[in-house]
Amino acid sequence: MNGFASGLMEALLRDSAFILPQLFLAGLGTLMLWPGDLLFHKGEKHKWAPVTGAILIVVLALVFRTPEGTGFSGMYRVDGLTKGFQILSILGALGAVALSQRLLNALKEQTVEYYALILFSLSGMLFLCGAVDFVSFYFSLELMAICIYILVAYLRKQERGVEAGLKYFLLGAFSSGLLLYGISLLFAATGGKTTNFAEMGQLLPVVSQSNTLLVGAGVLMVLVGLGFKVAAVPFHMWSPDAYEGAPTPITAFMATAPKAASLAAFIRVFQTALPGVADQWMLPLGYVAAASMILGNVAAIKQQSMKRLLAYSSIAHVGYMLLGVMCGPEGAQATWLYMATYLVMNFGAFAIVIHLQGTGEGERIEDFRGLKDRHPFLAFAMMVFLLSLAGIPPLVGFFGKFYLFQMAVTQGHITLVTIAFLTSVVSAFYYLGVVNQMYFKDAPALAEGAEPEATGMATTVIVTVACVLVLLGTGFAKPLLEWAGGIGSEKKASQVALR
Repeated sequence: MNGFASGLMEALLRDSAFILPQLFLAGLGTLMLWPGDLLFHKGEKHKWAPVTGAILIVVLALVFRTPEGTGFSGMYRVDGLTKGFQILSILGALGAVALSQRLLNALKEQTVEYYALILFSLSGMLFLCGAVDFVSFYFSLELMAICIYILVAYLRKQERGVEAGLKYFLLGAFSSGLLLYGISLLFAATGGKTTNFAEMGQLLPVVSQSNTLLVGAGVLMVLVGLGFKVAAVPFHMWSPDAYEGAPTPITAFMATAPKAASLAAFIRVFQTALPGVADQWMLPLGYVAAASMILGNVAAIKQQSMKRLLAYSSIAHVGYMLLGVMCGPEGAQATWLYMATYLVMNFGAFAIVIHLQGTGEGERIEDFRGLKDRHPFLAFAMMVFLLSLAGIPPLVGFFGKFYLFQMAVTQGHITLVTIAFLTSVVSAFYYLGVVNQMYFKDAPALAEGAEPEATGMATTVIVTVACVLVLLGTGFAKPLLEWAGGIGSEKKASQVALR
């Protein structure tokens, strides 16, 4: 064994405790494909959903038990920020698996590959949350993204899904190239000395005085690459088509789990590697946040597809969360809290969409007409989710928005907070439009060729009830705030790593 291989094996044995959840996911994902695929015959593939759910619960427990520290030659760190966003990513994957069984049963598309891809993608997200070096950061990002490209086009018999997956893949490859080019420029700006975030954060303020163009170009390319991953304007063009074409549980998955991991990466990169050159990215990031809030909410008004409406809504919410990235280390707390509340609201809404899809409805907003007469509980739950997305008190979504906006005001981002507040008012217009359809319009006739009622409704109802209880229980706001308090330790952790 040569020196590199022996050093790699030594590091893996020494630091494996830091990445035990990822190793567990990758190992079981591989075993699921073979020989695990032989466990259930074709008519029993739906059993992989509860098996995958059990795996994710174990992974969640492993994350809580993972020791904090830095390993793999300073390329990976476990701290409050890492664990906080890893938990959100796992919950996003767990929600997607819970919602998948009903829809895939109806479409007769149950396969083990579907669930294995979710596990592999999640392992990339968990790596990304703790990556503190541009090398580990890039490989984690690609592991996460490649699996999602495949999942978007999972329904191969639907042209819309295949087209959406291809578009997502092509634009994703282009953005990855820009991101990698930006990383190489920043590496060159440091004289080829380091790709570590903390070390780069010390070097870039010094070298930027003589290499302003090189550093500026690198920073902007990294911003573009990450902006694509979270579907921020103007890098959002893939999002509505991918959301509409993907299986609905994957749409919910894309809107939550990868966004949580990518936001963690945003915070790591801009608050650890690039804080000394904030003059190069603060204004562009502000424009991106403002454009996302404005375009996302305005474009959502004219949508007739429920999934496209939620896609543009997701773009707007990314704009709000980027405010937290701009607020320094303390902004990580507000971003995490907002993402946590958004995850609950989003999965609740998609759970109802999936339920209606089982009866041939749910694709278009007009399918929600008269829902209070057909499904009173679902109509009430959908109203709760939409009002919480709009930030209406006393729902938990209001507290997430209030905490984030308050943080941004204290950091001096008055103009952006004003835009955020005004666009939140705009969002109430289209959210209340759906509520109007449910409560004040007569129900339409069932669409011709509607799919029959599918089995596996229990998990959908459980997800919906759990989300409603969280959003109605304002008592959850205080525990969420207390948990978020342990997230913003990035600055302190970076200083420890440097010593």
